[in-house]
This record gives sequence, structure tokens and C-alpha cells, in this order.
Amino acid sequence: MSVQANIDLQAFNTLATPSRAQWYAPLREAKDFAAAWQFARQHQEPLLVLGGGSNVVLGERLPGLVLHQLCQGREILLEDESSVTVAVAGGENWHQFVHWSISQGWAGLENLALIPGSVGAAPIQNIGAYGAEVGGFIERVLARDLNTGEGLQLSRDECAFGYRDSVFKRDLSDQLLIETVVFKLPRQAEPDVSYPALAAYCAEHGLVSPTPLDVFNAVLAIRTSKLPDPARVPNVGSFFKNPQLTEAELEALLIKFPQLPHYARAAGASVPAAWLIEACGFKTLQSEPVRVHGRHALVVINPDKQSATTVRRFAARIQSAVAERFGILLEQEPRNYG
Repeated sequence: MSVQANIDLQAFNTLATPSRAQWYAPLREAKDFAAAWQFARQHQEPLLVLGGGSNVVLGERLPGLVLHQLCQGREILLEDESSVTVAVAGGENWHQFVHWSISQGWAGLENLALIPGSVGAAPIQNIGAYGAEVGGFIERVLARDLNTGEGLQLSRDECAFGYRDSVFKRDLSDQLLIETVVFKLPRQAEPDVSYPALAAYCAEHGLVSPTPLDVFNAVLAIRTSKLPDPARVPNVGSFFKNPQLTEAELEALLIKFPQLPHYARAAGASVPAAWLIEACGFKTLQSEPVRVHGRHALVVINPDKQSATTVRRFAARIQSAVAERFGILLEQEPRNYG
């Protein structure tokens, strides 16, 4: 491992914003962290972790040392008749891991297929899709403290998973390098196809009792029909979280907007941000350099590879319009750096 200066990061972020790192260290083996950490200490440089680059908006220049988590590896730690416990390196591709787990005959992650990014980023965002969240399948997370260089381990409870949230986005934000995620996956489980898009797909294709593989393939079909491939059309997937409303807030909105779609949750309801954005007319703005995707208004695309400043300004326009019309402030999912 060697620390490199002034490295172009445009190819390392799926939004393709022009960005350069003051210092850059690719971490391909566990031992690489120690060398990079020592360099940062000696030069008094801050550390920033980059994974698959699918949930970040990178500015034109990132000061300090960027640690690019590229470590690979999967290890089965424990097996029994009901479940399997597997440790996965943080640099592993998320979708490839999901595909592999399904091919092994394990269940649980089928709803989370084709989400871009790395395994190490999954617990940070508590990635979720089609009614499932990864936090329910994580047993523990092994990480390195960026301040001390020491290793630590967090249990599922200590990760404090919430809707698109975790302790890694709050108290431990930008303080850790996630080295390994340990998953506990059931060998057999009835897939959750309650999410409307999945339920409709299963009904259309006659899947009365779908297997995890059936659901995996259904998710692939749904996502590819709606969402652009970041390799072809730069994007970070869902740019905003779906707003979570209390029952009282929802009732007040439904009086003004009776057509507003909503989905029940434990403490109220979830409203699709895509519907709010489309209702504000952003799907019609297809000539702008940064815009929402024509098939899914929740996806902000950057086909001309504009700067982070341009992307953030467009996102702010969306937030302002939705707030003015619906009284809801959309929360951005990807994190801003630089």
C-alpha cells in the first residue's frame, strides 16, 4: 500500500462529480490500514473513508487522506440447521454478496438485491428496499477507530439501526472504517412480498408461494425497469428518504391532498418522496444538466457529470418546492463531502 497525492475520484463515485483527493490510500488488505493511519498521524491529516461511492456527493477537492475500502473476503463462521453466520469484508460488492448468499440457499437478503455500493457501507445507511432493512440480519460490525487506530466491535443493538439510519451516521459519523460485517441469515424463511411493487409482480407472474430466489429475481426485474444503471447514467439511487409522518401529520395532509399515497409504519406512516417530487413538476424538467430520472423521480441523475455544487443546488430546489407545497422537508440520503 502506498499513499498517493492528488488523485482523481470521479471514477470512484457513482454520481460522477469531478473530485480530487489531496491524499489517497487504497486498502486492499487489513494491514494497509495501519500504514495509512500512521501516514495521516505523521502529516496531521484528517481521514475520510470511501467505499463503493454510491451514497456520497463528492466536492471538487477533498482535503486530508481518503481511505478507499477495497478489502475482499467471505468466511462462514457458524452453521446449523436453521441459520448460517458469515463474515464479509467491507470492500465486497453488496449485490454480488446478496447474489452469492441466495445461491447458497440462504434467505433474508433477497429484497435488497441490486443496491449499489459495498458491504461496509450497508450498516451505515441501514440500507433497505421493498420492505426489508439490512439491520435485521446483521449480528455485529468490526471496525477501526479513525482517531486511535484501534479495533472495536459493535453488536446489532449497539449499531442502533433505524430507518436509513444507524449510530454510524450519528454519534460515530465519519469516525470508523468498517472492516467486516457479520451476518446471521436463515436457511429457510418465508419471503416478505408485502411491499406493493413486489406484491403486484408476484400476482402478475403467478408466484403464490415465492421462494427467496423468486423474490431476488423479481427485485432485479423491478429495479432494472425503473432505475438507471449508475455505470451508464451517473446517480446514487434514491436521493431523498421517504418522509416518516405521525398519524396526525398524515391526516392533516390527506385533507388537502386526498390522493397522497402512504404506507403504514410502526409509529405512523411513510409517504413516497418520489410522488411528492413528481407532484411538484420535476419530472418534466428533462433538459436540465442535473435532473430527476424520467422513470423514477426519487433518482437524481448527473449525465453531464456536473459538479457537486450543481447537484446540491438542484437538490435544494426540490427540497424547497416540496416544503412549500406540502410542508415536508425532504432529507437527503447521500452524504456531502468536500
